[in-house]
Amino acid sequence: MKTALIMGITGGFGGHVAQALVERGWSLKVLMRDPAKLPQQFASARVTTGDAGNLDDVRTAAQDVDLLVYGINPANYQWEGKALPWLENAVTVAEDNKLTMVFPGNVYVFDPSDGPEFDETAAFRPVSSKGKMRVAMEQRLQLASQRGAKVIIVRCGDFIGSHAPSTWIQQLIKPNARGYTLSAPGSVQLAHTWAYLPDVAQTVAELVANKNQRHAFDVFHFKGYRITFKEMAEAVEKATGKKVVMKKFPWWALRLMSPFSSLFRSLIEMRYLWEHEINLSEEKLQATLDKPVPHTQLGQALIRSGVIEASNENPKAVRHGDASI
Repeated sequence: MKTALIMGITGGFGGHVAQALVERGWSLKVLMRDPAKLPQQFASARVTTGDAGNLDDVRTAAQDVDLLVYGINPANYQWEGKALPWLENAVTVAEDNKLTMVFPGNVYVFDPSDGPEFDETAAFRPVSSKGKMRVAMEQRLQLASQRGAKVIIVRCGDFIGSHAPSTWIQQLIKPNARGYTLSAPGSVQLAHTWAYLPDVAQTVAELVANKNQRHAFDVFHFKGYRITFKEMAEAVEKATGKKVVMKKFPWWALRLMSPFSSLFRSLIEMRYLWEHEINLSEEKLQATLDKPVPHTQLGQALIRSGVIEASNENPKAVRHGDASI
């Protein structure tokens, strides 16, 4: 039985990938500061109590594993002094142990003016401090692939998924007395890219097992949902049978509070992501997998993630539906 070390199992990416691997017969090891926070569904995982910031703790946790899933993301955008050092410990262990390492990429590395369509050959031209840091992280991962590790990066848009409370979608769609309110951070006609975490996790599991994926360093773009907020509202109304009220996201409130909050300052810095399209082409991913890229209907993804509730007329989950609804 193969074993995966999950770093960040309580997060959206780490937890969903862990579940997808368990469904395929993998055993799990985890590194946690507080083992009491281990999700109940992973009770059989072997836990190492420790910190991602401690190289010895990572070495101990990675003993006798075949795969390292890196799902750690410092909270509240507080990446400075954490994101790169934590990653450094993980890649050092992956290099030394000749491990395959999975990392979730994002679109921060791109300049929207180069788009709107981006494939895996697109140049990195970050326009934010967070983007520059993500470029540095991916460059370090590429170096790791030259030092004995094998690296798979799956690049996605904004996440949709359960057990991921810090995602944008949880903040933008809220229930009201008659249905739902959808706060649009940008134009309601501008397409935005989203990724349903269970679909991403199934894709990761397929890539890890896929015999066509032989490169030491490989990046795959996951298309997900490419939709406008108007289409998002229509999907919610169709899935719930309730009215969606559209309103503008209160950027003014974030600006007002930004002198007192590093999180709000960071969100404002990344506002450009809601003002321009950044679409991901997944032709390479489609060509690599032996089966269709996992895809869940958007309305059902929102229901399963706990963002909305299903209508009485449409309670069942449906897979392989239209990406727009």
